[in-house]
Amino acid sequence: MTNVKCPQCGESNYAILTSATTAMYYPPVIKNGVNVNPDGNITTTTCRCMYCGNLFGYQTRYGKIWNGYER
Repeated sequence: MTNVKCPQCGESNYAILTSATTAMYYPPVIKNGVNVNPDGNITTTTCRCMYCGNLFGYQTRYGKIWNGYER
C-alpha cells in the first residue's frame, strides 16, 4: 500500500471510494532471473479524507505514486 496523504489537510486517514486499472498486457521478460518488463498498468484510485471530507485521487504505476490530483 502506498503512503497517501490528503492534499488539503495532510492527514493520511481516508476511505477508498473507487479504484480502476488499465488492462494493457506486459509480457514478462526475464533477464538473469529478474523480470525487466514489470506490469506498467496505471491504477487510478478515488478517496475521501475522513478528517476534512476532501475528495481526492491518486494514480500508481509500477507500485509507486505516479500522479496525485484533487477532484
